[in-house]
Amino acid sequence: MNQRLLRLRVSIAALAIVLAACSGPPNPLARPKGAVPHPSATVQGGAGTVASPGTIDAFVPAAVRFVESHRGLRFKQPVKVDHLADRDFQQRIIDLQRAERADTDRAARLLRALRLVDPTVDVEKAEEQLLGAGVVGYYDPKTKELVVRGDAATPSVRHVVVHELTHALQDQWFGLDDGRQAHTDDGALAYTALVEGDAVRIEREYIASLALAERRQLAGEGSGGPPAGVPRVLIELLEFPYVAGPPFIKAVLGGRGQEGLDRAFKDRPAATSQILNPDRFLQGQHPQPVPEPAADAPPFDRGVLGEAQLTVLLRSAVRTGSLTAEQAQTATDGWAGDHYVAWASGDSYCLRDRFTARTPADAAALTNALQKLSTAGSGATVEPGPQPVLTTCG
Repeated sequence: MNQRLLRLRVSIAALAIVLAACSGPPNPLARPKGAVPHPSATVQGGAGTVASPGTIDAFVPAAVRFVESHRGLRFKQPVKVDHLADRDFQQRIIDLQRAERADTDRAARLLRALRLVDPTVDVEKAEEQLLGAGVVGYYDPKTKELVVRGDAATPSVRHVVVHELTHALQDQWFGLDDGRQAHTDDGALAYTALVEGDAVRIEREYIASLALAERRQLAGEGSGGPPAGVPRVLIELLEFPYVAGPPFIKAVLGGRGQEGLDRAFKDRPAATSQILNPDRFLQGQHPQPVPEPAADAPPFDRGVLGEAQLTVLLRSAVRTGSLTAEQAQTATDGWAGDHYVAWASGDSYCLRDRFTARTPADAAALTNALQKLSTAGSGATVEPGPQPVLTTCG
């Protein structure tokens, strides 16, 4: 479900998730492209003229110096900067989302099976509403471009540029495209949390360096809420890398230092359980392999739900009052692995997931939470045991 989250990382200031911007896939167009210079280079506009004060092109040399200083790495080569007018930029984001229609449809069917979205919800349209107006800029590891909305280097744009340049630096040293390969869905989401947590850290340090008036301006711009009708699950999944990533980065830096953080981009976290519990990553504790359960029809998908998405699922039971927050937390903390398979059943979609836990007590807590979920009007069934199996259709 979350390979797509890795391919389209977006900034959503309107949701006040975090003061973070993120990356996304290609956006090859528009106005003349300039290059982000090395600190020693002369800043010039696309036609060879000196960049005007207050523009993004004039700001990027300072942003490059800030990112290099705070990330502890130097750019190996310039980064192209592209600008789009507001309407063109928003349409480009929508076009990029629509290019991922097959993956969006797969994710929507899984969310329906888990009863996290209503069958009447158009997930693709909801994502367009959620992301279309909120993205400020993104770095594309395929074209090596930083694409931004507009030209003015306002405080709300400058911190985005810092964030995106951090992604460019990550890409030059570690290869962000390489990190997308050979992941489970849960592993892809964990990798996204690593990538975004690192960039959020540098971005926050930049924001902290701003004058008080500018910080207050950013705080005001970050208020608000998501568009009406957007399912809560979409917001929670988009939040995860930005909320869980920074504490993970802090733990890795505290335990292994700068060298250890760099190494984490090569020896990547394998699961969101390692992001949520950094000691497991630092101690090399990996998820346990789990046998795939049988499907009742030819499957359209199979994979790992993971601790993060299990958390989202159990939160739905907490909101209905059938499960306490403490019970949900205990259940997710004990997650040690899972394997799901999903299939179509008439006009519905079904998912069967086999879980394993860290200890017998954890297995009992997880079984209890899943059973409470199944009695909350969800129509789900649970096979108890050392490896409880959840079956749900929607």
